[in-house]
Amino acid sequence: MSDPTSGRPWSRGRYLTLLAVLLGLLLAVSFGSQWWLYRAVRGQLDEQMGERLLAVGTVVAGTIGWDGVLELSVAGPASPRYEEVRQRLREVASQNDLDALTVIDTDRRVLVSVGSLAEPGRVDPMLEFETVLSEVIVTGMPLSSPLTRIEAEGLADEFLKAGYAPVVDPEGTVVGAVVVEGGRQFFTVLKELRGRLLFSAGLGFLATIALAVVFFLTLRSLVKLEDSLRGTAALAAIGQIASVVAHEIKNPLAIIRSRSERVRRKIEQGKEPAEILEWFDVIPQEVDRLNEIVTNYLSLARPERGAEGQCSVGAVAREITALVGPDLEKRGIQLDASQALDVEVRIGARSLKQILLNLVLNAADAIRPDTDSAGTGGVIRITTRSRSTRWVDVRVEDDGRGMTQEERSRILEPFFTTKATGSGLGLTLVHSLVQSTGGRLEIESQIGKGSVIGVVLPTRAAGGGESA
Repeated sequence: MSDPTSGRPWSRGRYLTLLAVLLGLLLAVSFGSQWWLYRAVRGQLDEQMGERLLAVGTVVAGTIGWDGVLELSVAGPASPRYEEVRQRLREVASQNDLDALTVIDTDRRVLVSVGSLAEPGRVDPMLEFETVLSEVIVTGMPLSSPLTRIEAEGLADEFLKAGYAPVVDPEGTVVGAVVVEGGRQFFTVLKELRGRLLFSAGLGFLATIALAVVFFLTLRSLVKLEDSLRGTAALAAIGQIASVVAHEIKNPLAIIRSRSERVRRKIEQGKEPAEILEWFDVIPQEVDRLNEIVTNYLSLARPERGAEGQCSVGAVAREITALVGPDLEKRGIQLDASQALDVEVRIGARSLKQILLNLVLNAADAIRPDTDSAGTGGVIRITTRSRSTRWVDVRVEDDGRGMTQEERSRILEPFFTTKATGSGLGLTLVHSLVQSTGGRLEIESQIGKGSVIGVVLPTRAAGGGESA
């Protein structure tokens, strides 16, 4: 995997950061979904339990009746109905798996109870400050308390829920209430679910750790493979460059040898110095050609650090015009740099000169000789266009033959060329220099209408570390 902004392979640190983020998301989703499931089951159980407790309480309240509550409130355990009511409460509690079933008066005193620790005639401490019970006594509406988890010593993972059904006389006055406490076994499903979710969360955590280990080992193997591939690619590139260099050097060397032998024979034959020098003049030219070939390939292998220094685009463009303009005019090609403004860019003058020279010479090779009456073969323009205070677009435009879609897609590949004598490394070198500044190349072309190569460069005002 590589960084889409720079094309460079991702470092191991970025892989590990991605791994940490993915694992964090995986754990968050796993624990979040399990917690949501637990809360959903608990809420549904709370609702169902409340309905059940209120139904039991309402039935018991109707069975005892308001008169029975008043009698128990006055006579207490001495009432003839006390044992009858107590036995009835015991049966209902047993049939419905209840922890406690209690009848109280409006002062919250226990009248009769099954499962409660409070004695008849006394206030149950568990009910003394129960706000839901107060609302039931005031409004006469049956209500249930929310499901509560008890966090007391010796009662870990225990839950409490109670329903309160009012006992009302014929005039609508509340004379007492029936308190129904849910059985603990009814809440075992919550404890079991909670335990299983915690167990599955633990397994998920261990599985995530195992996945992280596998991912890390795979990452280490990929990094080693990537290093190996880069080394192999470098060797392959070296071999390819060596073959191209050998091919290009072969011709000048052959010419130098041929000329040297001819000069030697002419000296041995006693020819005139002027004739000897005429054959000798080609040798320095071919030596210069060899030097140029080697210099170009060394520049590709060790490109100048383009981000170092700054220069004026207009000044470099004028230098290029003075350097190659006359030769282009002989070919009928006009080089126009009048629209190249003196914008300061963050790149060395030598690097920008190398970039523009390559682009101009490529543009010249793309222009076909014209046969019109004007005798001009085409126009190459160097222009500048400000994108912002931080970036400037230096454009080299020509009206040559243009490029096909395939040529545009491969134009930056090393060794790709459409010229019979080209090495295919000119634009590769240009691309490398532009990238070293944080800029980029933009290529537009249309068959029969020419091409536009845009070089986006940082201005002097742009800070380091940015990319276009």
